[in-house]
Amino acid sequence: MKHRIALFAVALGAGAAVLAPASAAALSWGWGREVVMISPHASEAVELNRALWTRGEPVAPVYGIPSAGPVRVVFAEAGRVIVPAEDPGLTLYTVDKQGGENPLQAQTLWFFARLVSVAGAGLALMAVLGWLWRRRSSG
Repeated sequence: MKHRIALFAVALGAGAAVLAPASAAALSWGWGREVVMISPHASEAVELNRALWTRGEPVAPVYGIPSAGPVRVVFAEAGRVIVPAEDPGLTLYTVDKQGGENPLQAQTLWFFARLVSVAGAGLALMAVLGWLWRRRSSG
């Protein structure tokens, strides 16, 4: 029975060590989107900013106050995505940080994937070491 428990712990730990990063990669690749998060301006201010904008100026400040840089958001809500006509290669994502809105970012997925992966590898290692110790002790 103890042998089966150790084998189950090794399988569970090794599975977690491999599947957690694979799941994070799949979610990021399949449902992730590279965006610049902005705190949006009122629609009247956006219209005024668009009228005053000239080629060569940054586009994100026209639509809102941009965050530090581009991030990968997973499960982005379509209603919050803005693709500006001034720069179709740029994707903006409206977020009200003061209202407590925090979209799921790929870096959060990777943080938890690393945590689960290390814990799973530790579980598998401890199970193997325990099995070897019992084997050495008993015979």
